[in-house]
Amino acid sequence: MKKADNLMQKYRQRLAGKEWYHQRFDGSPTFIFAIAEAEVKKEKRKPKGTEADIRVCFFENGKADWYLEMGDVKRGTQKIISLAKDDPDISKKLLRGWRKDEQIFEKFFYKDFPRINLKKLTDRQLADLWHKSYYLFSHRATSSAIIDHFALGSDQLISDMLRREVFSNRQAKTYKESDFTEIFSIATAPVHQSFINQAEIELLKIILGKSKETLQEYQKRWYWSKNNYVTSQILDIDHFKKEINTWRKSGKNLALELRRIEQTPRQNKLKKQALLKKIKLSPLLRTLLKISEDFTWWQDERKRATYFNIDIGCKILSEVAARAGYTLDELKYAYPAEIKDALFLHDPSPKKLRERKKNSALIAVENAFQVLTGKDVQKLKEIVLGKNSYDQIKDFRGLSASTGKVIGPVKIVKSATEIGKVKDGDILVAVMTRPDYVAGMKKAAAIVTNEGGITSHAAIVSRELGIPCIIGTKIATEVLKDGDLVEVNANHGVVKIIKR
Repeated sequence: MKKADNLMQKYRQRLAGKEWYHQRFDGSPTFIFAIAEAEVKKEKRKPKGTEADIRVCFFENGKADWYLEMGDVKRGTQKIISLAKDDPDISKKLLRGWRKDEQIFEKFFYKDFPRINLKKLTDRQLADLWHKSYYLFSHRATSSAIIDHFALGSDQLISDMLRREVFSNRQAKTYKESDFTEIFSIATAPVHQSFINQAEIELLKIILGKSKETLQEYQKRWYWSKNNYVTSQILDIDHFKKEINTWRKSGKNLALELRRIEQTPRQNKLKKQALLKKIKLSPLLRTLLKISEDFTWWQDERKRATYFNIDIGCKILSEVAARAGYTLDELKYAYPAEIKDALFLHDPSPKKLRERKKNSALIAVENAFQVLTGKDVQKLKEIVLGKNSYDQIKDFRGLSASTGKVIGPVKIVKSATEIGKVKDGDILVAVMTRPDYVAGMKKAAAIVTNEGGITSHAAIVSRELGIPCIIGTKIATEVLKDGDLVEVNANHGVVKIIKR
């Protein structure tokens, strides 16, 4: 992918007046770019039509606002559905297509990279290592558009199909409308253990004396587990000792908690099997539910690999920074192809990189990308987002991901750095949630997000926690403010403002 000028003007018609899916997370260009390039790249493993045409991302002081054009999402979803009609095993075949590259990258992280002494490498060897690590990750990540498009584009479609089939003539007398949210939740629940939950399971086993693994061995395997798209956190032994202490002081029966976390995927699977015996669903809908299960697992694997990539990338960039007169934070705002020039030519300058951190944007298409700064960023925002007012809105709707009804004060979370402000009983409101939000999610009485589908992080975690969750509202973070008192009625997918 080559750097180009004036993509904003060249693709203005494709950017303006479109419907966009918005994701927000902690992120920087160096690491986000790999996903952007992977998603717009065309290759033989991707069914034609599942790749992205365009991606847009805005960066501001460690936060990234990532936009997917819904035309891409819908086209990619329809392609997978079309393939599913002819081949019920399409998801398994797609997973196999990337398995070798996934294994190669995992081996690089766990075995090859730890053996390398970065300080002993020549500048040329260091630049080559950066290129190799970037290639290995971006090549294994080209499945991203397939996963994201189906996850984001299939939720409403599956919901509509399920509703029609549940309330078909032969089944209509058996079920009431009030049953549907529970049916939908069971039908779309994940049946695989997430890596975050696996880390908790293994730590609980150490606490309870059910594991032969030492805490030191555990730390070596899980030190990366709280990374994000901008920060590599090397969790030390003391961190995990504090987690152990928190568990012990929680007042919970840890044996029961371990069993609950371990058994949740199996229980989800058993509930789903029982449901599918009671409700007659079409072969296509059953296939789509199976694809959703497989892609949820695949999405989690990609997230894990992303955390590996952040760990590797930050270690290499730290060495480049030390040799070339940058800070690590500055280099996180260089693009991957610029790292070599930063090392040998001291270009881009630290000043330019600091400007990008403050306010910048990325446009990525198949063969080119453009970096914008200054006034051009605002121009791009106006083209992409337009101008809206939400002052008069008193209630709004979304998709129920986990049932229940609660009232509580709003806490808007824009970044993992803000998760500490969520207290017991608060309503956590975010564009979307991520694994580094879990500490706040455990305290929240309910979760409301702008975006998200049936396989989203918020949907999965809220079900595990047993708290109400409404996803896909599109406007929650725009309508609500910190301190607003709201009612979250996830039985009907409605958020109502009680008091500003």
